Amino acid sequence: MMKIDREFLALQLRYSQWASERSLDAASPLNEEELNRDLNNSHGGVLGTLVHVYQGDRIWLSRLTGNPRSTLADAGESWTMEALRKAWMENHARFQEWIKTADPEQILHYKNLAGVPGSLPIWKVILHVVNHASYHRGQITTMLRQLGQSPVSTDLHTFYLQDVS
Repeated sequence: MMKIDREFLALQLRYSQWASERSLDAASPLNEEELNRDLNNSHGGVLGTLVHVYQGDRIWLSRLTGNPRSTLADAGESWTMEALRKAWMENHARFQEWIKTADPEQILHYKNLAGVPGSLPIWKVILHVVNHASYHRGQITTMLRQLGQSPVSTDLHTFYLQDVS
């Protein structure tokens, strides 16, 4: 049986924060029209995809901390890049604080947004959160190229080479 400890999960969460910050930085030069342009992607355009990743992070953290959200978005929720960055970095900080005492082997029992119950060990949830974000950051890279921007590397190995912790 695989044994994953909390320090490994904290490292993966730090990677996800680092990569999300780099994606936000890469999208920052875009104007409002470019940020919101529908590029026929999973979540429309760059801003919609960034928001989706944040909302995914947020809903999983709410489940892990015992305060599960019932919706991905709040009623009337709208985002600017500045507001998204602030909320997302606060969510990442909460993840880092939470993981300090989490038991990776503990089973999380939750219901998805359709009300269907599921159960996973916490370590699998965290790896899903990180993988989900990586998947969509790849889409953001493509959209940035379509908009004439130069994306940055968010590869895990690049993080490992830069991480000094």
